[in-house]
Amino acid sequence: MLGVDEMDLKKILSEANQYSEEIKGVFIKEYKKILDENDISAKQSIVLSTLEKKKKLTMNEIAELINATPSAASQFIRKLENSQYVKREVNKDNRREVFVLLDIQGEKFYEEMNVIDEMVLEKYFMRLPKEDILKYHEILKKLHGIVMEDEEPFI
Repeated sequence: MLGVDEMDLKKILSEANQYSEEIKGVFIKEYKKILDENDISAKQSIVLSTLEKKKKLTMNEIAELINATPSAASQFIRKLENSQYVKREVNKDNRREVFVLLDIQGEKFYEEMNVIDEMVLEKYFMRLPKEDILKYHEILKKLHGIVMEDEEPFI
């Protein structure tokens, strides 16, 4: 891409960003069905996703994640707890601290999400040539590194 100046690069990146947003919109439709079927909000989905990755969170960590007070986070979790998406467990080493973990419905929800993840991979990504998939990974990894060096890590 000889002769491409900074304005051209910004235009190219803007167009790439537009493609990314349109793709994201299609993916959201794929996931929205399962969120609607389970009556899960986007914010609840983020908490469940983080719990699936981290296995357990404190109420303070959840409050930080959803940008709420610990009291509001506790009410937020109570709704998920009442539907058996999460459960609370007292920290054996510090009885004043409570952990939140996925419960039966939360585990089931993530099994369903994994099925959709696999379907999205097969339906869209696996149609790309191997070289493009490897390049896509390389670029996202670099961008992730740039973005994360300026961010404070969560948890």
